[in-house]
Parts: sequence; structure tokens; C-alpha cells
Amino acid sequence: MKNVEYRVTGMSCISCATSVERILRRNKGVEDVKVENFENRVFVTYDETLVQDETLLHQINRIGFKAELKQ
Repeated sequence: MKNVEYRVTGMSCISCATSVERILRRNKGVEDVKVENFENRVFVTYDETLVQDETLLHQINRIGFKAELKQ
């Protein structure tokens, strides 16, 4: 399992956080998602043999937020 933190901007309410969490949890291999919308952070635990950062980031961006891997 891999644990990552994404910086996600544009989340302004609980509905935004719920949308991000829902889109990520749909991916096979995603074990856990924690969204801190007012801190612009999303923590994801996933099996990197089943899904990759690029896929998850693309999905967040596709629903209207700006996401990047926190270094």
C-alpha cells in the first residue's frame, strides 16, 4: 500500500470534499481517502499495482478542482 498526500485547491464546502472522496473511492485499489477541504489536502491509501497517482489526480482535476502531488 502506498500513502500519498495531494494538494487540492478549489474545495470550498463539504459537498466539494464529498465529491472528491466519492470519485477516488470508485477506483479499484483505493483503500482509504481522507479529505481536509479547508486545508486543501487529500490523503489517499491505495495499492499502486492497481491504480496510479496520475489516474487519481486526473479524476480530481476532471471534476473541477486543481490537484497535484504534495512533495
